[in-house]
Amino acid sequence: MKTTLKLPELQTCQITDVLYIEGKSNYSIIYTKSSAPITMAKTLKKFESQLRLHPFLRIHKSYLINKEQLAHNQLSSDNTLRLSDGTELPVSRRKREIIKKSL
Repeated sequence: MKTTLKLPELQTCQITDVLYIEGKSNYSIIYTKSSAPITMAKTLKKFESQLRLHPFLRIHKSYLINKEQLAHNQLSSDNTLRLSDGTELPVSRRKREIIKKSL
């Protein structure tokens, strides 16, 4: 199982350092603990399939999160999840029940 991602601005990035990935059309923005956001010309769906063996969870059509980076393992009352860096991301209505079960 791979433990690193090849990113254009960094040589490699540990998968455990990735907080979340945001999808914007045919591009994805990778947010990590240590560096500034990195934009790649790769869809979120490709990242989802590439990281399927790791603890990543699709919570919205635009967000793929690292479950190890969750601050709390529960969904807030306003249907958001808080990450360890304080970022709050929305959870889609369709995925709400699946996410509650997986947390």
